[in-house]
Amino acid sequence: MQNKIAIPLLFITHNLEEAFLLADKILILHGGKAQQFGTPEEIFYHPKNLHVAELVGVSNIFDDAYVKEYDEESKSTVLESGDLRIKIKYLNFKAGDKVSWGIHPENITLLLPDSNSEDQDENIYSARVNSIINKGPKKRITLKLVRHNKTLTAEVPAQFVDSLKLHAGDLCLVKLEMSALVAFYSF
Repeated sequence: MQNKIAIPLLFITHNLEEAFLLADKILILHGGKAQQFGTPEEIFYHPKNLHVAELVGVSNIFDDAYVKEYDEESKSTVLESGDLRIKIKYLNFKAGDKVSWGIHPENITLLLPDSNSEDQDENIYSARVNSIINKGPKKRITLKLVRHNKTLTAEVPAQFVDSLKLHAGDLCLVKLEMSALVAFYSF
């Protein structure tokens, strides 16, 4: 209808799927204040704060990170989150800034432990499977990073989990794609 009448429309919803389906631009309001304005893709992939990140489904959020440095070679920002060193795509932070970081559960990649890929530059970490919950076409997997005090939740296609033959207690590798990680200032 909006395309036929060619006028701007304001659509108010609490349904995120509706907003992403219908909107060219989205304004997120919380507590009577504008939290973020942008395209659906900007909102989903680049949340500006904790409220927006949680709203768009970033459930793996850690608020204990500091900006360490900018890595010229990989064009990334290096964060230290507890004893975990992680690279995110370049964001305009300064060294020493306190930030929160996170990742959508569906953006976590699982690898077999024998692939010898654990490498800090690649954001690949050893993890132990705590639990696997069958959700039909997907499985929700809770993972504890072996050398770091972090627990992640991944949502992975059930067929892929079955092909890896993963069970609770097994070791695997977790890959956090630099382009899929989000970061924002902590408050």
